[in-house]
Amino acid sequence: MAYAAKGDSLADLSARWAAGSFDPVYFFAGPDTLQKEEAVSLLLKHFIKDGDLGLNVDKFDGETASAGSIVNAYHTLPFLGGGRLVLVRRAHELSTDEAEIVAEALEKPSPVNCLVLLWDEKAEGRSALVRAARAAGKELTFWVPFEDQLPRWIIERARTAGKTMKPDAARALLEAVGPNLPDLAQEIEKLALYVKDSPVVEAADVEASSGGNRTLQFMEWERALWSRDKTKALELMGVLKAQGQAPESLLPQLARAYQKLLMGKALKSEGVPTQEMWERLWIRTRTPQQAFERALESHGWDELMEALETLAAADEALKTGRMDPETGMTLLVGKLT
Repeated sequence: MAYAAKGDSLADLSARWAAGSFDPVYFFAGPDTLQKEEAVSLLLKHFIKDGDLGLNVDKFDGETASAGSIVNAYHTLPFLGGGRLVLVRRAHELSTDEAEIVAEALEKPSPVNCLVLLWDEKAEGRSALVRAARAAGKELTFWVPFEDQLPRWIIERARTAGKTMKPDAARALLEAVGPNLPDLAQEIEKLALYVKDSPVVEAADVEASSGGNRTLQFMEWERALWSRDKTKALELMGVLKAQGQAPESLLPQLARAYQKLLMGKALKSEGVPTQEMWERLWIRTRTPQQAFERALESHGWDELMEALETLAAADEALKTGRMDPETGMTLLVGKLT
């Protein structure tokens, strides 16, 4: 879902772009990279005349670009008229000094060019660049839907593809693919082609197009491990192996599940805000967050340290051939849960 701090939605901006009306700066923030990139593609389609993206588009990465290069591109006259679009991905990675240089340049925005800043986090008003971008142009923040909102997101996305998707089909797709938005968008496109002329996507279509294969939900195995659900954890490990993952390749995933718990307890003890903890641990949907919170309460420091020591010993045993991968991993998961 897109939120416009100044009352504009992406639909509002799109309508103005189609009419040839553009602002000198667009500031797209938030964790939903799919919709941000789609907004950029839509803007490019309307802003660059005749679709010539090579001559009047400059792309930068905030981690490596200098402010001077960005500002020079923004104030360079477009080739053969029209306008130049300057895109800065990960603009939040610009250093404070570099960001201030770009902010100063926005005090006199280009009359013909367009600067697009992609910000992968929630924008903080303390940043000079954020304040300058807001003053010079339009801001939209794109949020990733919560897990319980994803069926509606899927239904709306299917509608944009010209298909009606029933709620049970949307839930089936979410179960099969997981909550990753780019993956869901790609599967919706495939389903639209699969059903051909049919206006409706049914749950049976989802199952048929995926071949009935079981796909794990986001962090489903980790959640089973955290909750000490031995039966579920072993079942899901079997699903992963059936999908072609070698037993020994699952050990690093197993270790990361417990490392996250240890790091989570450390962040909690340091008083790190909950939202910051989710960002640092890359746990960004509600169901895994709830499972993680319960696991933090039920696992003690000593227990987690012992689990990591067990995992380290298993890693050494695998590498030296003293542990059979198939049997050893089953026993390991059983012991940990």
